[in-house]
Amino acid sequence: MGKILGGGGGSKAKPAQPYAGAQFQPYSYTNQVGSTTGTKEGAYGFNVASQIDPSLTSLGQTALGYTQPYLESYLGQTTRQLPMFGGVDSGEQRAADIFGQQSALLQPKFAQQRQQLSNDLFGSGRLGLMLSGQTAGAGDVGMVNPDAYGLGLAQSRALAELGSQARTQAQQEQQQMFTQALQGFAVNEQQAQQQAANYLGGFQGALGAFGTVAELEQALVNQGLNIEQARSAAQASSANSGAALANAGTKATSGGGGLFSSLLGSAASAFGSPLGTAAASYLFPGTGQAANSLGLTGQSSYADWLAKVT
Repeated sequence: MGKILGGGGGSKAKPAQPYAGAQFQPYSYTNQVGSTTGTKEGAYGFNVASQIDPSLTSLGQTALGYTQPYLESYLGQTTRQLPMFGGVDSGEQRAADIFGQQSALLQPKFAQQRQQLSNDLFGSGRLGLMLSGQTAGAGDVGMVNPDAYGLGLAQSRALAELGSQARTQAQQEQQQMFTQALQGFAVNEQQAQQQAANYLGGFQGALGAFGTVAELEQALVNQGLNIEQARSAAQASSANSGAALANAGTKATSGGGGLFSSLLGSAASAFGSPLGTAAASYLFPGTGQAANSLGLTGQSSYADWLAKVT
């Protein structure tokens, strides 16, 4: 009866179901690096897996194996105690060596000079000539032969000059030795620091090679996810466009008001016609008449009647 008089029965609203095309779907993606897959995990999650080329895996593992030895060697170099430059000796020993070598070369010449003087003095009769040391300039040393004293003085002066020259030569050699030792020390330190830099570079290079392989694998995974995301976005955009087109078309209508609503509509139209006017005069008598069974009088309007019957 309700469907006849009041139209079709209603139903409770139901929430819209998620659009399956826009939801995450299992996928598989392969390029020259390897393959990656995405699978559903439970009701709302998903799991991503990847398998890169075995040669890349081997490369990454090999590089990773070198990182620890390089790092340990580098740390060992950085914690070593820096050596102090000791310089060279004072040069006194070198001066004595030079003087000894040079004076030894002069001794035969000195001996020859003394022998020559002795021969000359013997031949000239001056061998027995003796003067006081003060007169000869030798000081308070008693009596001396002036010729022998003069020769000894000249040889002593030669040895004194030789000693000064030996010291000068030793100082020059010492300066050269100092410069060479300092340069050698600097070179050794540079080599030690270069070795430390090589260790650090090896560590960074090995770790970088491993990181490159990891980045290639991550890029592979991201590419697969991006492709799936693009597919999902395209599906969602297509669904939204379809909904917009549907809203722009003919609106849907309800199931109708039922038989009684149709009759009321027909009655409303009929009361606007001459026949309807006559029917209304019969149904709704004029002023002063008693109300009929619906409680309406001649003064009642169509709206009053409509309110009574509905």
